[in-house]
Amino acid sequence: MCYVGVGTYDGYQHFQLIQDEATRWVWGFLMKAKEEATGVAISHVMWLLAQGHRIEVFASDQGKELVNKRMKTFLRANGVEFLWTNAYSPEENGLVEKMNGVLLARVRSLLTTAHMPESLWDEAFTFAVEVVNVSASSGLDGDTPFARRFGERPDVGIMRVWGCVVHEFTPKVLRANKLENPGKLGLFLGFAKNSEGYRILNLRTGDVRERRSVEFNEDWTVESSYVEHLLANRYRRGRFNLPAVIPLVRLPVMAAVIHNELTAPPAKRQRLTNAHGSGRSIVVVEQSPVSAGGSVTEPSSSTPARVPLADAKLSPFGEPQEEVECLEHDQLHEENGDPEEAVSVPNRRSTPLRELPDSFQAQDVNDEDGEEEVADVIASGDSVRSCLSSVGDNLSGNESDEDNDEDNGLGASFRRSTRIRHPNVRLADYEIELPASLVIQAVNAILEPTSVEAALEAPDAEKWVEALNTEFAELLRNNTWELVERPADAKVLTSKWVFVRKRNARGEVERHRARITIKGCQQKYGLNFWETYAPVVCAEGVKLVLLLALHYGLECRHIDFVTAFLNGPIDCEIYMKQPEFFDDGTGRVCRLLRSLYGLKQAPRIWYKTLDKYLRQCGFQRSKMDGGIYFRWVDESPIFLTLYVDDIVIAATTENIKLVMDELSRKFKIKDLGNVSHLLSMEIRYVPGKMLSISQRGYVAQLLERFKMAKCKAVPTPQVKGNFPLPGDPDKEPVCVNIDPDVDYQSIVGSLQYLVSCSRPDITNAVRTLGKFLTCYTKEHFVLAKRVLRYLQGTREFGLVWYKPDSPAMQLVAYADADLGNEKHDRRSITGYVLQLNGCTFAYKSRKQSIVTDDTCSAEFVADSECSNLIMWTHNLFAELKIERTKKTVLFEDNRAAIHVIEEVSSGYKVRSVDLKFHKIKDFVERGVFAIEYCPSEDNVADIFTKPLGPQQFTKLRERLNVSPVPDNQ
Repeated sequence: MCYVGVGTYDGYQHFQLIQDEATRWVWGFLMKAKEEATGVAISHVMWLLAQGHRIEVFASDQGKELVNKRMKTFLRANGVEFLWTNAYSPEENGLVEKMNGVLLARVRSLLTTAHMPESLWDEAFTFAVEVVNVSASSGLDGDTPFARRFGERPDVGIMRVWGCVVHEFTPKVLRANKLENPGKLGLFLGFAKNSEGYRILNLRTGDVRERRSVEFNEDWTVESSYVEHLLANRYRRGRFNLPAVIPLVRLPVMAAVIHNELTAPPAKRQRLTNAHGSGRSIVVVEQSPVSAGGSVTEPSSSTPARVPLADAKLSPFGEPQEEVECLEHDQLHEENGDPEEAVSVPNRRSTPLRELPDSFQAQDVNDEDGEEEVADVIASGDSVRSCLSSVGDNLSGNESDEDNDEDNGLGASFRRSTRIRHPNVRLADYEIELPASLVIQAVNAILEPTSVEAALEAPDAEKWVEALNTEFAELLRNNTWELVERPADAKVLTSKWVFVRKRNARGEVERHRARITIKGCQQKYGLNFWETYAPVVCAEGVKLVLLLALHYGLECRHIDFVTAFLNGPIDCEIYMKQPEFFDDGTGRVCRLLRSLYGLKQAPRIWYKTLDKYLRQCGFQRSKMDGGIYFRWVDESPIFLTLYVDDIVIAATTENIKLVMDELSRKFKIKDLGNVSHLLSMEIRYVPGKMLSISQRGYVAQLLERFKMAKCKAVPTPQVKGNFPLPGDPDKEPVCVNIDPDVDYQSIVGSLQYLVSCSRPDITNAVRTLGKFLTCYTKEHFVLAKRVLRYLQGTREFGLVWYKPDSPAMQLVAYADADLGNEKHDRRSITGYVLQLNGCTFAYKSRKQSIVTDDTCSAEFVADSECSNLIMWTHNLFAELKIERTKKTVLFEDNRAAIHVIEEVSSGYKVRSVDLKFHKIKDFVERGVFAIEYCPSEDNVADIFTKPLGPQQFTKLRERLNVSPVPDNQ
């Protein structure tokens, strides 16, 4: 057993080897903890015995994970002798100990050659075990473990370059239409475990799947950072923004066939001198990449090169197509026909092996020293080229000329492939359309650069250079750091440039922004950061301030702070390397004087800095919402909402100018004009007349992202009578996506943001779907897509408010409950909504925290929970000095619950309800608000508790102020 020290995304940190001494066959097992070793060994021995094999001796080291009572008892019961080595004597178990080193060296070589993250070592390990089992060994007189075990030679022709790019073909029955591209881009990780196929990493979703129909492009792999971010998003809930076009890099080597596997006998072995002058016993055959035209070109470097934009395969409409992103097509079949029929399927048993020359059959595969040397060569960046082409030539009977070996300056044989590569005729159309697509892509579909190098190579490089210079000048202007000699005992953090094209509400590029961000993940708590929390305004707070602006006829101005985080002084000693592109080469480091983007404490430092200055200007911070500030000037209110560096000022024109002048004295600000686009919300505001909040662009992006842009619309997000979905969300373990490229959790998360901002009409549907984020089935997936179908027909809808004719200021609330809605725990659903002057600004649909046994109790709990939001609004109004001219009213459709609340002494029906819910009785008794009856069909909160029919749903939706957003007012 071996502890690797790097965890995989499946949680593996150990592997265990079991090797058969007779055949030299190796079994490799991945484990999450070493305590699993005994169970793995016992299960494997039982399997071998069930297959009819006889085991005489089981040998291991003295590790307690194997030498224990359970293992001894099992082996004794099955007639197997148990032997273990003496302490600190691994040579006594030399066969498997040597294999352990061989496999580790190969894993390192595979990861280094393909430039893959270390977290994929489990896939590389499994592939390395496959290679060992089909490789010749001197311990078997040149035979292979595969041949000794199965009695037939393996087909090494199925071996592929680990980590190369593949095209995974979609079966015809799963294609949406005849025009859908048949392939998806993937990464080859090895062979399927239980079928004749391949393990493929989907480069869009991060899922690892076993597929049969694939085609290989062994000259290309994917940028390591892209794979790492993709896996982090898929398995670690990462939030990395992945580019729309997958970044491909050319493989520096197609494969490294090492001398202890497929090399000449000692008499023919050559000496290769590396850059350091030391000899390496290795045969290396170099194969140069081939251009699209078929000519052989010299490789410029062993360093992976980025895919040039001019070589990218793009659709005629400028949109990236993952199916044609591989630039080299030599591995693709030339015949026209169905892709599935043109794909060779790996068969490790039935296909006969081509005759191996003698020079490849005598070498010992277990030469650990040789493996370590080769791994060192690869890790050090020395030029190692693929030997697969050499193997293919040798298998065909082509011998290399020994005289040429002597003429080689390095003392090694270098042969180049003479095979003529032909482009795939099926992709000829893409070659024809390439120039036009490049022009369109340069205008409409350019990716965000992920590095300075990529930005300088982009078509809009001049704008990125300007953005870099602007940002760096701003850093110097703010005196963000000072250059000092690197302290000997200080931890120096690194930084990264982040490039973003800022777009307006219509998606058009307004400006290019480059921002230097420090890598806060390198910080340590208690060493260079402590507190990190910084409040922002809540969604209810934003809508309430906008409603107050509508009521008072105020202007709403949107301003942005330029490099906001650079304005706060740093709160501890932090050092950073000089930024890329602006390093003066002196070796000095930046001692931060001010906060910087990326620091864990940066948001808090900025918030504290701005909060202090706003207080100096006479503003007060709300205790109910830390992102709301207010101030009265000459009987006129000024309201500020703060979300990091975005501020909305609601005030008269004169007061807005006053506030902006005050802020500009301290900070550099940018006036974005009247508020129109805030946090992905489209805001249309006519002071004193109309206000609308919508997310039409966001909805369109959702439908496009989840492949529902052309779906048929439905009238409601849920079907009436479609009560709680089957399955226990706490116990059901299986998650199934109908479409592997569309993630259920992403759908629900995206819809949740829509609910919180502008679409209360889908609140109950999204709450229901959210219960099954970790245990969803195909049925849940279908219902999630129904919500998208509903949005398809209502994408122009949003919250639309009109100022009422009456100057009265009144809060109205509606509350409702659905008894026993949750079938697995019998808890009820609470729904409530608050409206100011008939305008909806706050709402909730949630499961109750206790079980109630009748409708009265459930409604009582719902009313009590609604009272919390009522009191929050009352307290906020009191802080803002807003006077309510009419008493707040809570409408309820259950007379029994109203009676229990109004009559203090009547508590028989709610005796089992927790005491905390009885506070509503005190609020009503003191006259804080009144509770009144309304019929169920008029209770707006009913839409938050259960699915409704189209007619009732439409009626309540209109009462929620959700309607088509007017284009012109």
